[in-house]
Amino acid sequence: MIILDQISKNFPGANRPAVDRMSLRVNQGNICVFVGPSGCGKTTILRMVNRLEEPDSGRISIDGKDIQDVNPDHLRRSIGYVIQQIGLLPHRTIEQNVSLVPELLGWSREKTRQRVMDLLTMVGLEPDEVSLKYPHQLSGGQMQRVGVARAMAADPPIMLMDEPFGAVDPIVRIRLQDEFLRLQQQFKKTICFVTHDINEAIKMGDYLVIMNQGRLVQTGTPIDVLTSPADKFVLDLLGDDRGVKILDLTRSETLMEPVNESDGFMHNGCRIQAIQPVKIALEIMMQKNADQVGVYRGDELVGMLAWNSIKEHISRISGGVRS
Repeated sequence: MIILDQISKNFPGANRPAVDRMSLRVNQGNICVFVGPSGCGKTTILRMVNRLEEPDSGRISIDGKDIQDVNPDHLRRSIGYVIQQIGLLPHRTIEQNVSLVPELLGWSREKTRQRVMDLLTMVGLEPDEVSLKYPHQLSGGQMQRVGVARAMAADPPIMLMDEPFGAVDPIVRIRLQDEFLRLQQQFKKTICFVTHDINEAIKMGDYLVIMNQGRLVQTGTPIDVLTSPADKFVLDLLGDDRGVKILDLTRSETLMEPVNESDGFMHNGCRIQAIQPVKIALEIMMQKNADQVGVYRGDELVGMLAWNSIKEHISRISGGVRS
């Protein structure tokens, strides 16, 4: 768990704080997405969490321990960091890039190599094809995958992701988002994810932190924010297609009612993966002439998504903001 308590950061010459008295909690195993316009303080927060920047006031703690009491190098080795520019070392092979942190931690050569091979496979790359190549020999999408693999190399419990998929074309970006959500279902890292794209935020986030000019404007689940925007700024950020966003971007697990096999729930073959959008769930219901689907993580039944639940959330969306 990451806790920010009244964190502020000022940069010389700026006419306002980059981050202004920010307090929030990032729960273990969740993807917390920071979203807002350029210059609102999103990246500064990530850089303060791994001590690339130091706050002027306030306290950041990880699992109850003040990060000021942790050696910065040790802290960074325990946190995966993925950036839009990827940051691969051009003179090192892909295998050497991914193995950087394990080598710093003193892992054996055999253990490190096996971890690299496993990770490249995990992010959808063929180790035999890419491990001995250099970054310039890969496509943008492949390099982004390597960046994610490198951040996961030492199996860090926390990952910081700063516009990680922003440098690739839209089709590759969607594939990378889907792949990462699939990995997160398996590994349940605690993730701070920065984006300026509200659609990406809604799709990726368990929890949203909406910022403007260094201040926290609204927090909540994607459904909370979609159905009850805090003010006109949030309403404008969401756009006029909020109802469509529920269908196209919201994960089915967000609207499901938790159930399991022992509850005796019968879905008659209507099933969907938890990370798939509500739109797909609706399509399955129509194809099967059903009013609910079973929601799965892998082969495990975790919930039930009913048409009435979807209808209820869509009906709550209006043109105004919450009172």
